[in-house]
Amino acid sequence: MSGTRLKSRCIVAFLALFFIFCAGGIRAAEEPVEEPAAENAVPTPLPQYEGAFQSLWLQRQAAVATGDVIAEPYTEEIIQRKLDNGIINLWEYAILLMREGTALEDKDAAVKLGEVAQRMAPDLPATYFYMGHTLLGKDSMGFYAAIEQTLEGARAFTRNIPLATTQGINFLYIVCLGVLLAIVTFCCVVFFKRLPIFFHVLKEELTGDIQEMIRGVGRIFLLFLPLLLHLHILWCVLVWCLVLWWYLTKGEKGVVVFSFLLVVYIFPVGEAVFQFMEGTRAQVVFDMYEASYGERKPQAVERLRLWVQDHPDDREAQFTLALAFKREGNYIEAKKYYEQVMKLNPSDASVISNLGNLYMALGDPGQASLLYQQAIEMAPQNGIYYFNLSKALSQESMLVLQDADENFQKAKELSPKIIGDHLEIDSPHPNRSVIDNVIPLERLRRRLVAELWQETGPSYFIMDVWLNDLSPRVPFVLPIFFLVIVIILSSFGKARGAWWRCSLCGMISNQTLGRKEKRKNICVRCFRILKGKEIDQELKESKLRETKGFQMRMEIYDKLFPFLIPGVGHIWKGYNTRGFCYLWIFFIFVGKFFHWKGIVPPVIPSPHYGILGGVLLIIVVFVLFCLLVLRGGYKKQGLEIVRPSFSLEGIRG
Repeated sequence: MSGTRLKSRCIVAFLALFFIFCAGGIRAAEEPVEEPAAENAVPTPLPQYEGAFQSLWLQRQAAVATGDVIAEPYTEEIIQRKLDNGIINLWEYAILLMREGTALEDKDAAVKLGEVAQRMAPDLPATYFYMGHTLLGKDSMGFYAAIEQTLEGARAFTRNIPLATTQGINFLYIVCLGVLLAIVTFCCVVFFKRLPIFFHVLKEELTGDIQEMIRGVGRIFLLFLPLLLHLHILWCVLVWCLVLWWYLTKGEKGVVVFSFLLVVYIFPVGEAVFQFMEGTRAQVVFDMYEASYGERKPQAVERLRLWVQDHPDDREAQFTLALAFKREGNYIEAKKYYEQVMKLNPSDASVISNLGNLYMALGDPGQASLLYQQAIEMAPQNGIYYFNLSKALSQESMLVLQDADENFQKAKELSPKIIGDHLEIDSPHPNRSVIDNVIPLERLRRRLVAELWQETGPSYFIMDVWLNDLSPRVPFVLPIFFLVIVIILSSFGKARGAWWRCSLCGMISNQTLGRKEKRKNICVRCFRILKGKEIDQELKESKLRETKGFQMRMEIYDKLFPFLIPGVGHIWKGYNTRGFCYLWIFFIFVGKFFHWKGIVPPVIPSPHYGILGGVLLIIVVFVLFCLLVLRGGYKKQGLEIVRPSFSLEGIRG
């Protein structure tokens, strides 16, 4: 029992590791997406910052060419300019720094470049994964530091909404692909397993009277019906399992019903998600993230502006636009959008505080103080407003410095982390002297989900998915009809479910059972032989020959099937749920190998770094998983086959 538990825990651990790799978009070596090809290339500059960033980067490249690998004065100046412009992440510059660090033999310099890359793009997970690799390469004993960087990279994924969304969709695609392939394999194994009973019944019907012959022809027609309707292969195998419904065990029926529900929902829901991702509703959320937390590319700002023109009631988009224009120094446009947001919601304290920040940038601390006080009245527990008020009071007059200090202390008391983080970058620049409110990441996540729900709605999941046409040839072939068939078969199948196969000799019969033990059915003849009560020696020898032939075939199948695909052996031997899960995991691995980079490209530039092991570790996990499952499937005893307690030696098969 302890060995079984240990094996189960190992499989769970391997699966957990794989999920981490798969969700993280793992790669052992860097493969940047949309990054410059040349080693010393310059990122495509943002037009409004062309003179600031590009010239500094070119100067840094010249310094690097002279032997200064880090060129710290220039990288520091780029970071300071980034903060002055209210930009949080410079994706492309961080990627270039990581490329330089990867090519360096000096691991200390590579670590320093990684630290600079993290400061340039703190929300880019690859910078932390890069640091994990570099620290481990620098010191093979620095495993804990590398793990810490990897965990921080995982946390960065949660902050990077566009990247997390695309990686999440890629992950779900592989998981769904795995379950669909598992369904096809499971149904094929079950179909092959129950096919002898079907053929026996079909033979009996075709050699019977007219009514029986008509029934047999109907069975044949049902087998070919999915092909005549040009149904998808998934629906074909499910229909074939329904044709054999009366001969399936309860466990097999349960997995078939579960598979049926998955097939009904995976295709239409997946199509809806991909259409949503290609639409404007998802794009506006990504643009709001880019404008607030990313490089604030002009394309994103322009798309937001066009969106606001068509959706003038979208307060969040207008708020994001106002903040973007304020950080770019376009105070007229920023004021226009802030005023529009205030018309939509005059009691929004964050808008009022940001408008006060705008007046601070315009050189009017008096008006800013009034706005900050108004924001404090609406949200007295927010330390940001007290901090901004202290800044305005300190600039307004020397006579209110004490009030400014009191508000500053109050701000630190209410929001110590926010104020502490801001003090590290505090400067007289308008984008750094006060704290701007941005749309929280959690609100952007909720909006993304809400937009998807608005595009689909509850009726889509309750009704529409059940009314999709499945056949290109015949209309009104709907999933709801298959559900009705399953209900009818489950309700009236017992009257027809008299055919069974002996677990000892393999004889298919509809006669009375000799003995039934769970899934093991034994015919009367075998039961009499087991009890030593069979008198007719000729019948006994015939039954023993039949038993030996069946046992030999089953022994071959029991040895062959476990080595086909992990999980098939378990299904063949009656462990249906476990075998289906193993198939699912196996095909998830296969899907990841075939779609290594995913099917949805990242919205932002993102190199793929492996998490402490990369491809090699995934292959090792995959091989160990396969070996454990195959070994388990080989050693399992079949739940539907009875091994004879008497010797079959000397019996001619």
